[in-house]
Amino acid sequence: MTMRTTSKTVTFRRPFVLEGFPALLPAGTYAVDTDEEALDSMLFQGWRRVSTTMRVRTGGAEEVWSIDPDALHEALMRDSAQDKPGQPPSQSSAKARRDRARTFAAHPTRRKMF
Repeated sequence: MTMRTTSKTVTFRRPFVLEGFPALLPAGTYAVDTDEEALDSMLFQGWRRVSTTMRVRTGGAEEVWSIDPDALHEALMRDSAQDKPGQPPSQSSAKARRDRARTFAAHPTRRKMF
């Protein structure tokens, strides 16, 4: 079966926590690798995600940790939703959730036409 790996970098402006990680990770740029395998199909080419990993520096060594891509996305959203970059990580505030909901509802392509 054909495999491919895509790499990207993500940047956190504040310390953050990911589900399953043993400690708070410092702000910075991290490499994220996604391994995918080709689907067996005669009609179209498709890929299925097999694993997602993040390279983390700890104690002078680089380790590769398996992560949930949805948890990474949520952590990035929490990081970008905070107003004060120097503050420790937290769940998104009620004000940030309200502002995102208003922006989402006001977007013209999100409105339902009756």
